[in-house]
Amino acid sequence: MPREREELFRQSNTIEKEKIIVLAFEGNDTEQIYFEEFKDSEKFNDELIYLHLLKRPKNNTNSAPNHVFKKLKKEAKDEYNFNDTDELWMIIDTDRWKNISEIIEECKKLDNMFVAVSNPCFEFWLLLHIKTITEYSIAELDLILKNNKVTSKKNYIDVKLTEILGSYNKSNPKPEQYIPHIKKAIEQAKELDLENEEYPKKLGSHVYKIIEKLIKH
Repeated sequence: MPREREELFRQSNTIEKEKIIVLAFEGNDTEQIYFEEFKDSEKFNDELIYLHLLKRPKNNTNSAPNHVFKKLKKEAKDEYNFNDTDELWMIIDTDRWKNISEIIEECKKLDNMFVAVSNPCFEFWLLLHIKTITEYSIAELDLILKNNKVTSKKNYIDVKLTEILGSYNKSNPKPEQYIPHIKKAIEQAKELDLENEEYPKKLGSHVYKIIEKLIKH
């Protein structure tokens, strides 16, 4: 029998909040580090929300959406009795995977489970914090969407981040450079989501949908 949701609060020595949001990531470093920093920032609504991050061991390379789905379902959905208002989110990218529509359909069959997709990758969500996307030409936006390898360690968006910030490392993304501009990222992501798709087929990121639930208004 699943455990009560209150055990999550007791495990972390927090008082009970109105809402639990659990996140599971495709990436091993960038997304987790970003949300840990956001969780500790003054912008996070810690009075009402308890945010729980499902971490993947460094040696676990099972990053495909179906593995993220299974992890979230096994370690959260099947483990605890969540309230109707609690939410479990997968954060995944489109750049390597073709079965995202199937994962979204599986989530629809279950209460509480949702997906936030970035196209082409989470780094595009970071770029939205620090660059006005409309300043790029159509040709440049196409290159960003393709996000091809530029070097052995950097894709095209990594290079764009490096041009603006001077450096960028997926294992040490320095979220303090982005969090102060999080409202800019939300506004731009919403402008790119005018068709209100289940996930962005073109350039975009639905990470804003989670952030809007977590941010202090």
